[in-house]
Amino acid sequence: MAVKRKVCFTGPSTLKLAEESLRDAGCQLVLGKSADDFREFRYERKELINLIGDCDILFPSGRDIISGETLDSCPNLQAVVKSSIGIENVDVDAATDLGILCCNSPTPENYMGVAEATLGLMVALFKRLKLNEDFMRSSGWKEPQNRGTLMLGKTVGIIGVGRIGQNVAKRLGAWGMKVLGYDPYVKQETVATLGVKMVSLEELLKEADLVTLHVVLTRETRGMIAMRELKMMKPTAFIVNTSRGPAIKETDLVQALNEKIIAGAALDVFDEEPLPMDNPLRKVDVRRLILTPHVIGTNPGSLEAGQRMAAASILSILEGKVPDTIVNPLAIPRWKERFWA
Repeated sequence: MAVKRKVCFTGPSTLKLAEESLRDAGCQLVLGKSADDFREFRYERKELINLIGDCDILFPSGRDIISGETLDSCPNLQAVVKSSIGIENVDVDAATDLGILCCNSPTPENYMGVAEATLGLMVALFKRLKLNEDFMRSSGWKEPQNRGTLMLGKTVGIIGVGRIGQNVAKRLGAWGMKVLGYDPYVKQETVATLGVKMVSLEELLKEADLVTLHVVLTRETRGMIAMRELKMMKPTAFIVNTSRGPAIKETDLVQALNEKIIAGAALDVFDEEPLPMDNPLRKVDVRRLILTPHVIGTNPGSLEAGQRMAAASILSILEGKVPDTIVNPLAIPRWKERFWA
């Protein structure tokens, strides 16, 4: 099948690095809604299929839901490429069956930004920064019950010890904190130099003074933290999620915070984004829950690097090469058969 080098951007951003790079390489671009229009817009499936048309590559925004039906309806589509790490809005299993490559963009600027942000949220929780700011703005002053916790010697449990989790661990060691890790795909020897002790999920939850999630969204991780797991934690413990919202069952977390089963939480990701105004999380005591709009790890450097990496992946695919950023290598044989035989 002849490759036309045709790329669909469903929701072009104000940053044009990927567009410019692909145009310079001779690609034809199909652009969807403008950045100004796209903020509250999401395509219906038929609209999305019509937009993609006969394009070879799909560069979706974070808002688009790329279902198996959508992928199956675009016979020329070779790959779905994102400029971020998260690819949970794409039906990767269906793409694999169809021989469609799925690629993300795990740039150092991206995963390091999330690691830094995670530590910031940890400090805010341990030091009760939100509680004390709210107290002071309400004309209060320092009170013994509002004092922060010394982080030195405390135990942090990292669920998901990949790039981000390992960079979090690296920084915690310098603070004199004990670090436990849980990840069925990471061996003890891989993280031994970081001072991480790999344990079972149950042991991590019971021992940690703070639990932080750094998982990709899979069948295994969806809802992996529910009421059963929250009740294993210490009543003085905190939980942080800067990975994927559905990894924690939100209704159970709300109950655990309201009933003081755990001490507090910080979330940058949610089941539904943007977070609806009627979501129960918004009604939890603001002193016990920090909410940020899936942006805390983002920085100008991460956006630029992500677009450059995504453009490089796209150009590799259009030359019949498999980029290192592929997340579904099982799709490669079918992809070669369909497009490069």
